[in-house]
Amino acid sequence: MPRGTSFALMLAASCGSTGWGDDLYVGASLSAVPNIGASLAAGQVFERDEKREWAFELEMTHQPWDDENFADDGNPAAGDITQLHLGVKRSSHPLGHRHWTQRYGFGWFRARGIPNIVHEPGDYAGLYAGFGFETQLTKSISMGPELSLMPATMEGGNSDVYWVPQFNWHITWGF
Repeated sequence: MPRGTSFALMLAASCGSTGWGDDLYVGASLSAVPNIGASLAAGQVFERDEKREWAFELEMTHQPWDDENFADDGNPAAGDITQLHLGVKRSSHPLGHRHWTQRYGFGWFRARGIPNIVHEPGDYAGLYAGFGFETQLTKSISMGPELSLMPATMEGGNSDVYWVPQFNWHITWGF
């Protein structure tokens, strides 16, 4: 491919077209738990029919705010958390105005300071699963909530498994 070709275009070319349009999408979300922050995502649809749609997805989340930023309960403020998710998204009935979504994949995050849930700063990795609901606002924009759970272990640390929940409110734009 020519120099300067974007990753999204290379991914689109390698996956081919589903023939329905809207093969690429980007999104943003408000994110809560273990801290509060925002996410950015990009995806590539690789299979679609009337009953379901599958897409590869990459999402980055940064959560710099803790509940202590909003209400002091006497506990120390938690440090920032930065996450990266790489996986797949499945949507049921993609041609309908409302549909269920599931996300599955590999997750990694870095917890700083005195982190919530994991209690020790460091790098953590695990698998995640998320379940949500989306509503089509326009032909190319959808939004909705999702709750996910990631069992994670600390890289190079003890072998304890931490169950890390997360709530996101996604807004997605397909093009």
